[in-house]
Amino acid sequence: MTLIEILVAIVVLAIGLLGLAGLQLKGIQVNQGSTYRWQAAALAEDLADRIRADKVGAQAGYYNITNGTAVTTAGNAATAAALAEWLARVKSLPTGSADVAAYTGGAANQLTITVRWDDSRGVAGVTAGSVNTTTTTPATSPAAFVINTELYD
Repeated sequence: MTLIEILVAIVVLAIGLLGLAGLQLKGIQVNQGSTYRWQAAALAEDLADRIRADKVGAQAGYYNITNGTAVTTAGNAATAAALAEWLARVKSLPTGSADVAAYTGGAANQLTITVRWDDSRGVAGVTAGSVNTTTTTPATSPAAFVINTELYD
């Protein structure tokens, strides 16, 4: 009888440990998604600050990006180099890409910066109805971080 009790206790303990291992795995997946979201937010803020600091370039439209490719309308080499460096950092995210365009809902001096990445790993750790974040998409992949910013006063 004692051996049966010990076997039952081992089975219950094994099931509990498997549950804890699954919980740890989900936590790691969600943490990875959170890291990507933080990186996207930091990259968007970085570009917004760069645009505000470069009033001449921002007014001339040097910061147009479509599907992760810079669309420059003028030949400012410093702005183009900074934009290329920023896009390289965006591409460090999994399938990272970005768009920068005039904000359609506001004044002429506003831009919308969108950073996209593949968040399938982070999404795997949560259910579709439980995500309420700064992303514009629900718990699906790809995810996006969008910021609207003013270029100048």
